[in-house]
Amino acid sequence: MTVIDVHTHLDAGRFDRRVFDLGDRLGVELFLCTDIGAFVAHPAIDEVREMNRTLAGELRRHPDRLRGYCYVNPRYGTATMDDLRRNVEDHGMIGIKLWIATLADDPLCDPILEYAAQHRLLVLAHAWRKTVGRFPYESTADHVARAAARHPEVRFLMAHLGGQPESAVDTVRQYPNIAVDTSGTIIGAGEVALAVDRLGAERVAFGSDLHHVDLTETVGKILGAGLEPEAERLVFGGNVERWLEEVAR
Repeated sequence: MTVIDVHTHLDAGRFDRRVFDLGDRLGVELFLCTDIGAFVAHPAIDEVREMNRTLAGELRRHPDRLRGYCYVNPRYGTATMDDLRRNVEDHGMIGIKLWIATLADDPLCDPILEYAAQHRLLVLAHAWRKTVGRFPYESTADHVARAAARHPEVRFLMAHLGGQPESAVDTVRQYPNIAVDTSGTIIGAGEVALAVDRLGAERVAFGSDLHHVDLTETVGKILGAGLEPEAERLVFGGNVERWLEEVAR
């Protein structure tokens, strides 16, 4: 069974080699990764370019273990699109990371999402519903759902089960172009089982959120969810393996 982690980050500009060793013991073969630097909500375009250059370097160093999401700040228009094209077409990145620079359904994202549809890129969209401490442009499942309705050809991967799994899963259920990942400290085996039950195993993917969590614990969420063998295979990597085969660069 191929195990693929769909949600990881660089740590201080590097992917820790010890994670690869742990991945070998746990059966995790491939890590999909982004670099969002110092976790600044609205990085300047030069900072974004540097993050993506750093990620491209790590992809070259570990071609058998890493695939990359190009981080974008949609507020820079043409400059954003130029950087996106360079990283997908020249550096082989397989997806896009939308974080908290804009809401997922902001029209500023439309050119990015149109490009994603053209190239069948994965769009990893951060989403988290919070009672307190929410960032001004932090998307919820509602924003991802509206973006997916406007761009039905884009394959969205909503991170963290939307940060409020039961309501978020119900919000995106009617949009077949939205899958969810299992990363997030509040996500446990019960939430994984809920997502598979309501969305189907074909729309759930294993994610850890490395380097900020323990890989063993996040693998355990899936193992503890009581899934049927075929559903477990799809969640652990079968879905992502299929999606990656469709990416056109």
